[in-house]
Amino acid sequence: MIWIIARKEFTETVRDGRFLLTGFVVFFLFISAIGVGAIRYTEDQAMRQDATAEERELWLNQGKKGPHAAGHYGVYAFKPATPLAFFDPGYNDYTGTLQYLEAHRENQASFKPATDGTALQRFGDLSGAMVLQLLIPLLIFLLCFGMVTGEREDGTLRQLMSIGVARSKLIWGKAAGAGLALSAVVLPCVLIGAVLAAVFIKVDDPHLMIGFPTKLVVITLVYVVFFITLTAIALSVSIRAKSSAAALTTLLAFWIVTALLVPRIASDLSKVIYDLPSSFELAEAVQKGRAEGPHAHSPNHPNHKAFKKKMLEKYNVERVEDLPFSFLGLALEEDEKVGYEVFDRTYGHVRRTFVKQNQLHEIFGLLSPFIAVKTLSNAIAGTDVYHSNDFSKSAEAYRRQMVTILNEDIKKKAVGMSKYESTWGYKANKSLWEQIPPFDYDPPPLATVLGHNKLPIFILIIWLVGSLALLSYSARRVKTVNQ
Repeated sequence: MIWIIARKEFTETVRDGRFLLTGFVVFFLFISAIGVGAIRYTEDQAMRQDATAEERELWLNQGKKGPHAAGHYGVYAFKPATPLAFFDPGYNDYTGTLQYLEAHRENQASFKPATDGTALQRFGDLSGAMVLQLLIPLLIFLLCFGMVTGEREDGTLRQLMSIGVARSKLIWGKAAGAGLALSAVVLPCVLIGAVLAAVFIKVDDPHLMIGFPTKLVVITLVYVVFFITLTAIALSVSIRAKSSAAALTTLLAFWIVTALLVPRIASDLSKVIYDLPSSFELAEAVQKGRAEGPHAHSPNHPNHKAFKKKMLEKYNVERVEDLPFSFLGLALEEDEKVGYEVFDRTYGHVRRTFVKQNQLHEIFGLLSPFIAVKTLSNAIAGTDVYHSNDFSKSAEAYRRQMVTILNEDIKKKAVGMSKYESTWGYKANKSLWEQIPPFDYDPPPLATVLGHNKLPIFILIIWLVGSLALLSYSARRVKTVNQ
């Protein structure tokens, strides 16, 4: 019986010109978004690869110079985009595309594409994820709002009940029919989108493809759960509404509030409760903390003199030239250690604040399934704040490795030189530059990503179970006439 009802609903739906027109519009927008996203992803990836290769070439062929001068010369670390970023760009345009790595300083990711975007672009670029998160729900509501109220208004619902059709079977059959009709729109979108992605996207970095098939399965499952939840909500409203107009109004209001207003309120409120320091305040905190270091470049600074005295006493010598290590290397090493503590404390606070903001934002998913699905989609696609922070921490770890190698070379190779001689007289060559490997960022595995997103997973499951329970309860109390 359920299958018969589902087939009947599906047949009537696909014959409805309004559904066909709406479905075609959604299909066109999704394919356009996927096509544009794939082309943009390919172009951005090609630029990153070219820039990375050029940067490595410049580093290796910078010529003879002091290792510390090479540290100030620095390198750029380019943030790679995971393959699913073409589908869900997430926060990529707002978190920067590269990070400058140099001695003494931990720089934050810069060159954010959104900076050059228009006000309309900041509202939201069209993407495959945006279509699935905002437009498909509208299609579901337009599909389901009159499934029960329409039958009641036409008088056919009473006829169905009179011939012995069980209320629960009728509703679950309608839900299955809605699912078939929705699949007729979504499946072609996904299949054609996959073909476009396969044609345009060529990922040369095998690290970015680790776990990719599993990520596809998981992100598909997330959206399936999301669509089932909305279908159950829409049918429940259709069962309980007095009329089709009331059902449609209720569902549109639900969409406006949960898809647009609640996420915005959650975002603004999280920023108010967990306020971030300004760039000026960060710079001031870093400068204050770095002032405690030995000031390797300032021989007349009291900290520098104190550190020099400490090293001479430690190694029981009277001149820096008699130290078993280059004094410049020792001073630079100590200066970096002080910097590490300052950066970990200052920027660590910023990252922890971002995490708290996200956690509060995720809690609002209890009021909106749209927040939960967007959070999970960004996370699996590798375009969320967690991936951005992970890239920054990986780039900083590489910077520290680079600076350590350069300072160790000075310590060992400039032994017996005065600070002035080791600063300007000692020069390294390509053999030292080659000891520093190229920067290679590996995104966190899927298990780690899901572990950081337990709350939105749990919330999405709550919405699924709650909506199905509501539909099951409503199905047993279907009224044949308005009372």
